[in-house]
Amino acid sequence: MLCQLCGAANRDGLENCRSCGQKLLVVSGLSPADMEADDELLLEAQEQLDEHLLERITSLEEAVRKIGSAVSTLGDRFGRVEHSLAIAHAGVENVAGLLVEEGVVTRTEIADGWERTANRELTARDLARRLRSREARILSHARHDGQATEEFSRKLRTLEPALLDRDIDGVHAILSELGEMAPLNDELWSFIGETAFSTGEPEIAASAFEQVLDLRGPHFETLVYLGNSAADLGHWDQALDALDRARTMVPESFLPDFALGGIELRRGNHRRAIHHLEASIAMEELPQSLYFLGSCHLQLGESGRAISALKRAVELDPSFEEAIDYLGAAYLRRGWTKLALETFKRLESLDPQRLRYRETVRLLADRAPRDLSSGAVRLLERADLALADGESEIALDLYEAAGREAPGEPALHATAALLASTLGRTRRAVALARRVLDDQPAGSPFAAAATTALLESLRAAGRPRATRRVADSIYREGADDFSRGIAAYELALVESELDGDLGRARSLAREALETTPRELRSYPLAALAAIALRRGRLTEAHSYLERATELRETIGLRPVGNVFAAALDLAGHASTTTEPNFETGLDHELLTHVRRLSSLARDLARR
Repeated sequence: MLCQLCGAANRDGLENCRSCGQKLLVVSGLSPADMEADDELLLEAQEQLDEHLLERITSLEEAVRKIGSAVSTLGDRFGRVEHSLAIAHAGVENVAGLLVEEGVVTRTEIADGWERTANRELTARDLARRLRSREARILSHARHDGQATEEFSRKLRTLEPALLDRDIDGVHAILSELGEMAPLNDELWSFIGETAFSTGEPEIAASAFEQVLDLRGPHFETLVYLGNSAADLGHWDQALDALDRARTMVPESFLPDFALGGIELRRGNHRRAIHHLEASIAMEELPQSLYFLGSCHLQLGESGRAISALKRAVELDPSFEEAIDYLGAAYLRRGWTKLALETFKRLESLDPQRLRYRETVRLLADRAPRDLSSGAVRLLERADLALADGESEIALDLYEAAGREAPGEPALHATAALLASTLGRTRRAVALARRVLDDQPAGSPFAAAATTALLESLRAAGRPRATRRVADSIYREGADDFSRGIAAYELALVESELDGDLGRARSLAREALETTPRELRSYPLAALAAIALRRGRLTEAHSYLERATELRETIGLRPVGNVFAAALDLAGHASTTTEPNFETGLDHELLTHVRRLSSLARDLARR
């Protein structure tokens, strides 16, 4: 017997090798009945095995050497790439610094523009990759239907360059023409739908996916896409039907239940959403599914279950802002203030320019807020109910009464001032705002709220010169960057409205963009659009408006009203009145924020 480990020859009957001591697990050679195993034969077999092992070891050493050489070469290449990226980054930083110093752009504009361009580039490259995997099938289908004309092939070839150039409008135009040329090409219609879905065109996407189903019959991915596109359009019945069919077709996939859970959450059917989301998580655990599940439990008051789901979501994705935000809210709901503070500090480190994160951390880190008197609390509860019922004038009276009941609470006066501003009650807004500002709550969001109420109400009342005088005073003497940013924004608008120095107006709006929290940046961007239109720079104006819209969609806020409408009016696209817009103004935006902070402070005081 020959040992497979060391190759030594052993006599029959041995359990362990006489040379290395290892168990003889495999017996090589012929049985004694067939051939007599003499020493010469055993030695010859051992030599053959030794040669074989040597050859194998030599070949393995050569393979390892080649792998080592390849790894070394790859490491060198990565080093050169890293060196090139470092040089390129230094160059970009230098150019950015020069542009900021010369006043051409701001740091915020550079960062926002970089992020927007990167997102578009990634979307375009993903679509180009999908096109390359589909192009042969699209052409094959067209040839089979007799539609692969030279014009069709030429237009199909122009798609990828258009995608890589990020010419989304051109891509949609080419796809529309291709669809007219090959109306029965289901592969083409599938790509048209995916492109529309990825670029935020749900109506085109839904129509394309319906066409695919008509041509191809039931198809899992198409049904999932159609369900999500229909949901984006608010066509709930169509969305639910498509996703139910997809779930029946592939019951082992998590996608249909995940999408159904998201739809039921959007519709406010939290119990149904939980059912679908738990089914989806049982098949595949994803951070987004757990976030939706935690949101549902939080809405239903089940904070313990919400915390479990949200903690798991954050474990899977430590940078998931929305999940961390809801986790902090769930901790607050349970009364775990210390954990909530740690959670919101983590959020603030991820996005230090978000007003909500910053002020929540400030509120939780300060000493416990004073509890309000029972009379003030009753007045506030009645005011909140009146505001929810649309009785804004009654709510204003009640907020003012609550402020008189608790004169040392700036939040109450700031809330009343902002509400008065949104309702166009200029005198009351000015008086209430002055009361807050006279207390000089430096660094407080209530000072910025009062500044907004004061300046917005004066400007809406048609008193631009008074607005400019007051705003200029706050801009020069403001105690904090937030208030100065608000004043700079209002000054920029007034300078533009009075046909003043448009260059100064642009500089002020850009300064406001730098100092304004992320939730409110769309207002300086819209002001920059209005100023660009007055200067006759339509392309620049369109770019600013586009960025403002994308920013608000990302953060999940309402569309900007007053300044947007003014900018569009200047372009000749729409007409607008000068009446204050309760639903979309900057004062309304801050009113929502101040009311949330006040409510949080009352909850903390009660605990």
